Amino acid sequence: MASFEELLRAELGPYREGGRVSLDGPNLRLPSDLAVPVSMALHELTTNALRHGALGHPGGRVTVTWNVEDGPAGPSLAWVWNEHDGPPPSLPTREGFGMRLLNKILAAQTAAEVGVVSDPDGLRINVRIPLMRN
Repeated sequence: MASFEELLRAELGPYREGGRVSLDGPNLRLPSDLAVPVSMALHELTTNALRHGALGHPGGRVTVTWNVEDGPAGPSLAWVWNEHDGPPPSLPTREGFGMRLLNKILAAQTAAEVGVVSDPDGLRINVRIPLMRN
């Protein structure tokens, strides 16, 4: 079991100084079969934010919010990775490793639904992962 917030802190901790990173959500422990792919996805999101997004820009910020949502198939972890005040966002013209990881590997290993939106203020990624699996 691993805390979702601790996974976030492990990746984003070095960038929290000066209010560049904001984390907000309930205490949630993930079983290891979810924690490993989620951790990989968070690492890729952080790396991409450093290379191409908000964390690579002096005034850029990352906000991550999460909660547990009830649905017809049971509870899901829903999280939003939101980048602000970085370089102007643009959706990639080709799918790099990070997007492949989110769209294919994370979806295949966890049955996640992933949405990527290029907001005027920055990149926003919405992820929903079922917590109860067959």
